[in-house]
Amino acid sequence: MSPSAAVLSTVSPAASSASFATLVGKVEPRRQATARESALLATVAHELRNPLTSLRLSLDMLVSEIDELPPESALLLIQRAQRSVAHLHGLIENLTSTTAVDAGHLQVNATTMDLEPALDEAIGLVQGLLAQRNQSVEVYFAGDGSPVRGDRARVVQVIANLLGNASKYSVERDTIEVHVMASAHHTRVRVSDHGPGISPQEQQRIFGAWQRGQSAAPGGLGLGLSIVQNLVQQLGGRVGVESTLGQGATFWFTLPNAA
Repeated sequence: MSPSAAVLSTVSPAASSASFATLVGKVEPRRQATARESALLATVAHELRNPLTSLRLSLDMLVSEIDELPPESALLLIQRAQRSVAHLHGLIENLTSTTAVDAGHLQVNATTMDLEPALDEAIGLVQGLLAQRNQSVEVYFAGDGSPVRGDRARVVQVIANLLGNASKYSVERDTIEVHVMASAHHTRVRVSDHGPGISPQEQQRIFGAWQRGQSAAPGGLGLGLSIVQNLVQQLGGRVGVESTLGQGATFWFTLPNAA
C-alpha cells in the first residue's frame, strides 16, 4: 500500500461527514450574507429609480414643451420635480446616516436651539409628500417652550423621518398631529397618525435597521426609525412608540432642556 493510500484509509466516513458539515457551516452564513446584501442593493436601486424617473419625465416635458405649456401646467411639473428631489434627498440622507452608524462615525453637535423653527423646516421637507395625499400637520405646544440641547440639522432629520413615516401609514386627507410638551428637565415631541396601528410584536423590532411594518405602503427602505433612535440617543434623549392595532400610532422622542 502506498503512503498516500495509507493516509486516505485512516480518514473514516464519520470524519469526512464532520469535515463537510464544518465546511457547509462556514459557507452558508457567507451565502446568506451575500443574498441579504444583494436584496438590500436591489431595494435601494428600486427606491432611487422611482423619484429619478419622475424627475426625468417632468424635466423632459418642461424642456420639450416649454413654448406650449400654460403656466399652471409648467408649475405642476416643477412642483412634481421638487417632490422627487426632496424624496431623493431624504433617501440619501438616511443611507448616509446608516453608513455612518455602521462605521461608528455618526456625529452630532449639540447646541442650544428652539424646536419651533426646526419643526417648521421638517414640515417643509415633507410638504411634497403630504400634498400628494392631501394630508396636513397640526402642531400643539404645551409648557413654556424652553430651548433644548440639540443639533438643529439632526433634529430636523428626526422630525422629518417621523412625519414621513406618519404620512406613509395614514390615509388620504388625514391630519398628523405633533405635540411638543416641555417639562422640568426635558421636552417631548410626539408625532401621531391615525393609521392601522402597530402590533406589540412589531413594536419590539420597529427601531431596527431595514425594518418595515407589515401594513406599510409599498416603498421605503426601513431605515428612518433606526436613524431616529441613533440620533436621539446621541443627543442624550430617548425614543419610543405607543400604539394599539386599529387606532394609529404615536412615535415620540425627548431632548434635554438647555440649562
